[in-house]
Amino acid sequence: ITTSSEISDDNSLNLESGSAILIDESSGNVLYSHNAHEKLRPASVTKVMSILLVMEALDGGRISLTDPVPCSENASSMGGSQIWLNTTESLSVNEMLKCMCVVSANDCTVAMAEFIAGSEESFVQMMNNKAKELGMNDTTFKNCHGIDEDGHVTSAYDISLMSRELLHNHPKIKEYTTIWMDSIRDGKSALV
Repeated sequence: ITTSSEISDDNSLNLESGSAILIDESSGNVLYSHNAHEKLRPASVTKVMSILLVMEALDGGRISLTDPVPCSENASSMGGSQIWLNTTESLSVNEMLKCMCVVSANDCTVAMAEFIAGSEESFVQMMNNKAKELGMNDTTFKNCHGIDEDGHVTSAYDISLMSRELLHNHPKIKEYTTIWMDSIRDGKSALV
């Protein structure tokens, strides 16, 4: 990907957003940028990194789509976007990924984090380690779901790095990110 020193910063498109970047997915070349390194709160875009780590675990054979994922008290109490998981149920990794990608489910994201790393805190450390590995120098993750927290920041440039990594190296994710309607819990709950 184009290095940060090679990025020209302009707002020739007169965007009202705080920052923006457009890159070519195959080459990584930056086609347009505006305040690309400004540190902003990423909200649910945080889940791109969470999903990237889930896909790495899947593709690395450490987990499978059919593995049951339990719901802890911590996961069930997340709030925000959710599917209202409760501690008496577990969903498959496949269903959790659907919920993360389609409805941005915070509860499912935390349950997956705990499933992969043992705790949300350990998973967040994995997220920060991966960010460093990818050269995401504007990023500090404080949680895996994106609910606002002081110091939880990233930039448009860093989002492009992790998004490209996800799409380029884990193309199977498109099977989840292109879903516009589906169901979980044996058809008892709809995802739209």
